[in-house]
Amino acid sequence: MAMLTPQQLDDIRQAYTREHGVGDVIKPRINAANQAIEDTFASGAVQTALNNAINTATSPAVLTAAQKRLLVRWWLQSKFLRGNN
Repeated sequence: MAMLTPQQLDDIRQAYTREHGVGDVIKPRINAANQAIEDTFASGAVQTALNNAINTATSPAVLTAAQKRLLVRWWLQSKFLRGNN
């Protein structure tokens, strides 16, 4: 199980509540949801699927693990942080 630190959980929850106005009454539920998201993205199946998808798309070039992480990071930011969901 991947573990977010208490500070990371607070930061995510506070950012979420700032945007959506949800109060602290559901703090444990939001923290649990954040851990579930972390566990999902850190799972071997997701990591393998992302690795294979990127390798297939960029073949014959091979990106390093760091390049793949950066690519996924920018995709997530573009997809979700800029409201393109």
